[in-house]
Amino acid sequence: MNNPKLKYLTASLLIAMSMSTSSVIAEPKLEVSGTVEIEISSGEDHTAQVKGSDIALATVEIGFDAKINNDVSAHILVLHEGDASGLPVIDEGTISINGESAFLNAGRMYVPFGNFESNMISDPLTLELGETQETAVQVGFSSGGFQASLYAFNGDADQVTTNIPADNDVIDDFGVSIAYSMSSGSLNLDLGLDFINNMAETDTLQGALLAAPEVTEHTAGTALHAIISVGAFKFIAEHVTASDDFTTTDLQFNGAKASPSASNIEIAYITAMGGRDVIVAIAQQSTADVDVAIGLPETRSMLSVSTTVAGDVALAVEFSKSSDYAIADGGTGESGSTVTAQLAVEF
Repeated sequence: MNNPKLKYLTASLLIAMSMSTSSVIAEPKLEVSGTVEIEISSGEDHTAQVKGSDIALATVEIGFDAKINNDVSAHILVLHEGDASGLPVIDEGTISINGESAFLNAGRMYVPFGNFESNMISDPLTLELGETQETAVQVGFSSGGFQASLYAFNGDADQVTTNIPADNDVIDDFGVSIAYSMSSGSLNLDLGLDFINNMAETDTLQGALLAAPEVTEHTAGTALHAIISVGAFKFIAEHVTASDDFTTTDLQFNGAKASPSASNIEIAYITAMGGRDVIVAIAQQSTADVDVAIGLPETRSMLSVSTTVAGDVALAVEFSKSSDYAIADGGTGESGSTVTAQLAVEF
C-alpha cells in the first residue's frame, strides 16, 4: 500500500486483534452449502423491443466455509449464473481474522458499498448500479450494534492525466462503511452509510466509461440504506449515487455531465397460510443519469409473493413493469412487463 495512513491504520488494527484474540486452537471444521435456482419467465424488456419466454438455470452456488481455529476462517464461493456454457467461477475467496471487537477480511469479495437487500426475485436497481467486486483488504471493528470498516483495493478504472499513463499497480481505491443495528421487542433496525472514492469501479460503470477502463479523475460514490422491521411488516429503503458529476470525458448522460444514481423502496408483509410463512412485497425502483447503453430502466414497479413449499424449497412469483428513459434522454419512451417464477433450494 502506498498510503501511509492506511498502512498505519491496518497495522494498529492487527496489533489490537492479536492482543484480543484467543490462543486456543480448535479442531478445523468445514461446512459446505449451496443454492440452486430455476426460473421461468415471460414478457418484454423495458424498451418493449425484446419479447420472449424462457426456462433458465438461473443460479448454482457452492460455498465452502472452513473454520481454521477460534479466530481464523476461510470462505470460497463457486458460482454459475444463467444458462451460459462457461465454466463456474470463483466468485468469492476470502480469509477472515476476527478478534473480540476488531476484524480483517482479505481476498476476492464484494466490498461493502451498498446493502442491496430485497424480497424480489430480480436484483434491485441499486445492486445493478452499485455492486463492486474486487480483491481487497478490509479492516474494521464492532461494538454493540455499531460497526465500521475501511477497505482498499487496486481497481481497474485507473486515473490518467495528459501525457501521463495510468499506473495499473497502485492501490488508490478505498472506501468506508458504517452501520448500526438494534432490536427491541418486535422492532428491528438496520442503518448504513457507505462511501467509495471511485464509483467508476462498480461492476456496471466500469464497462460504461467512455475511455474504459481509464478515468481522468476519481468521482466518489455514496450509498445509504435503512431496513426497519416491525411485527409482520418490513420496510427497505436504499439510495446509491455518485457524490458529484462525472467529467464528460469519463461518463455522460444524453451528451452532458452524469451523476448516476439508483433507488429502491420496498414494503413487505409476512403472514401465515397453511402453516407456512407467505411474504407479499411491493417495490418501486428508479435510476437517474444512467446512460441507456447500460441497459437499466428509468423506473420499475414490482410485486412478489414467496413461500416455502417443502422444507428448504422456496417458491416465488414476481411481476414487474419497467419503463425506459424518454426519447429526449436517448431512450425509447416505451415500457414492458415481465412475469417470473422461481423455484429455489438451499442446503
